[in-house]
Amino acid sequence: MAQDRLPPLRALKTLEAFHQSGSVTATARALNVSHSAVSHQLKQIEDWAGIRLMRRDGRQTALTEAGDSLALVINESFGAIRHEIDRLTMREKLPVSIAALRFVIPNWLLPEIEAFMAEHPDVSVYVQEHISDQPVSPEPDLMIGFSLDGHIPEGAEPIIAGAAIPVCAPSYQARHNIRREADIARATLLHDEDMRMWRTWLSAAGIEATTDGEGRRLFFSGSALICDAALSGLGVALCREALIEPYLARGELVRLSDIRIDHASVYYLALSQHGMDRRAARALADWLLERSGLSRGRVQADRTRRSVSEGLSP
Repeated sequence: MAQDRLPPLRALKTLEAFHQSGSVTATARALNVSHSAVSHQLKQIEDWAGIRLMRRDGRQTALTEAGDSLALVINESFGAIRHEIDRLTMREKLPVSIAALRFVIPNWLLPEIEAFMAEHPDVSVYVQEHISDQPVSPEPDLMIGFSLDGHIPEGAEPIIAGAAIPVCAPSYQARHNIRREADIARATLLHDEDMRMWRTWLSAAGIEATTDGEGRRLFFSGSALICDAALSGLGVALCREALIEPYLARGELVRLSDIRIDHASVYYLALSQHGMDRRAARALADWLLERSGLSRGRVQADRTRRSVSEGLSP
């Protein structure tokens, strides 16, 4: 008999429990209900099915062949549901994975992760390095990437401004008597693969690039190594201002000019599709976005919209 609806869930649960226990009394004890409540639920599923599921002989009640068949299907179905819930629960307990560019991890991400976990002690986090222009496998729940021109992937959110300024160690500034922006052209300039940066900054400062060999250059494979070289007193580096604030505050690096380049560049946070399905990953994404300052309005709007849809106060 085709039905557009399922029988009551409580009746199905009672039939499963009766099949496992073998008696009304044991079923009542297992479900913590009365004897009459069990009898009522068993009769309800019989009435719904329109067939005889129970065989009653005096005070004894047993399943018919049809009842036994239905109970087995119910048990298998509930078993599958329990298994899937267990699987999803375990998946939710896995660490939230986040990949970020190397320079972002110690200079911005780790302090935020520490603060997040202090407020969310039930959430574990797995941090891995993301090498620019190379895919991360397996895909993490969250990823922090960089855009030079400010164009970010669909669904991503900006989190850290990418403007760059010239800096060096105080010892290097003192040794080379760097007092004016023009003095920077005579310094050892620290480069990564992006040769454009120093040309852009010198042009913005109105300084002609050195061509007679007076200025020296050191090359490194990434921004993290450039910053390390600057901290070690090897020369002047163009660093993303937002990521070196701790070094500036502690006096480990000094700002040599207020002239900035790459005003449109930005670090962004992207939440993967499977990350969107995880409560903990969404919580970490909201935390990082709110702490970044660049997307606080978006986070508050999302929370308000979510609260309204759930019937809660914002």
